[in-house]
Amino acid sequence: MRILLLIALLFLSQAATAPIAGAQIKQPPIATPAAPDAIIGSAKAPLPPREAEYIGIVQNARKQYTTARSVDGRKNARVAMQSAVHNFMGLSHDAQDWVGVFKDTKKNPLGTQSVEIEIAPGVTVATWDNPASDATYYTLFQQTSATGKLVSSLSIGDEVVFSANLIGAVISSDEDMVLRPQVIGKFSKLEKIAPTPAPAKN
Repeated sequence: MRILLLIALLFLSQAATAPIAGAQIKQPPIATPAAPDAIIGSAKAPLPPREAEYIGIVQNARKQYTTARSVDGRKNARVAMQSAVHNFMGLSHDAQDWVGVFKDTKKNPLGTQSVEIEIAPGVTVATWDNPASDATYYTLFQQTSATGKLVSSLSIGDEVVFSANLIGAVISSDEDMVLRPQVIGKFSKLEKIAPTPAPAKN
């Protein structure tokens, strides 16, 4: 009797778990992959692909830095960003027709001046800002040159397009290098982007 009872219970258990003919079996929901973060540039003009890629590296590092819960974690975010930028640069350190907004310029008594361009919030490409630091790089503009005169005529927030050889990042604290990174560049082109005219009112 016990054997028969066990067999009967086993049969009922299998019957309860067996799928009913014609019944639809629910599949577990498929996780939707997270959308990539939008690349945010400072200029309204479209970002060239390489510029967008560089800004994306910085944005990703910032996310890692701000979510890190230790000094070592924040340092690792900075190191990972430096490695990613190194791989991004590869054999070419040229920024070709990148866009940004004019942020600052400084003139010095020796007749040269600097420029600082913001390409994304807190991300800048600039010349050195003093002759001593620039002694071996020659990134500063002559104030009397065409580019120097253009820089002097710019207002903060003016959109520009530029090309430059990116020499390297300014070494500073982990916080500055991730949240406020600055790359020193030797500019070969700098032009103001004409503002888009407002649409005519009907």
